[in-house]
Amino acid sequence: MKIGMNLLLWTDEPSFEKHLHLVDNIKEIGFDGVELHVGLISKEECRRFGDYAKSIGLETTALSVLSMDGNPLSPDKGMRQKSVDEFKACIDKAAALQSKIIAGPFFQSLGYFSGDRPTQAEWDWSLETAKQFCDYAKGAGIDVSFEPLNRFEIYLCNTLDKGVKYIKELGCDNAGLLMDTMHANIEELDIVKSVESALGYINHVHISENDRGIPGTGHAVPPALFRVLKDGGYDRWLTIEAFNMGTPSLAGPLHLWRTFAPSDDALAKQGYRYIKDNMN
Repeated sequence: MKIGMNLLLWTDEPSFEKHLHLVDNIKEIGFDGVELHVGLISKEECRRFGDYAKSIGLETTALSVLSMDGNPLSPDKGMRQKSVDEFKACIDKAAALQSKIIAGPFFQSLGYFSGDRPTQAEWDWSLETAKQFCDYAKGAGIDVSFEPLNRFEIYLCNTLDKGVKYIKELGCDNAGLLMDTMHANIEELDIVKSVESALGYINHVHISENDRGIPGTGHAVPPALFRVLKDGGYDRWLTIEAFNMGTPSLAGPLHLWRTFAPSDDALAKQGYRYIKDNMN
């Protein structure tokens, strides 16, 4: 398993000129890779970050979401096509970043709710759209990791077992699930058992505490989780997605009202140590 660090801890407006030192920090702490939200930056910025990360021995992973400009759940084919176009642009950026995987809640547009339970038609439209996502990503040599989120952020797929059903029906060999411990902490009755059951379909993991703070200080990332992943043969990324002080513009959208560590760097270091200790 490899340990990654999401740059969102420090900034949601990544700039190569302003934030190159953060990549150096991540390398110095000991991480194997850096994760960037490619939806927030240009293709050229992705290329610069990717080239630099490679030059210092860091791998890269990509993250994004689908905006409300389109929607895979829409009965309007044009709206679904807008999501395809948006996703393709993210794949192009992920390729420029030299990432081999892109992760996110690609079942639907983030924050969209119909006001009712998901319908079979919405499920089918989502699968139809996601097939195009995966086909385009495969052409770039990139895996897609679909992330079940909690019920306050999306409604088509909230749990790992529902995600497994989705991936099975999707039938794309470059598709899998992103298991995020914070979201699992809300929706799963037993995080470890749910991961054990879905392990064959998980191709990316976000280590995120139940309060989105320091991994290992709450109950969303128990030591038993690492044992299940290791015993089950999981050999991909364990990437910290945490928040503290560096992204004030996300306070409202993510409901982040508290500070968890004396500095963002301190949070990253403590989280890294917790993961490393449990991996060993």
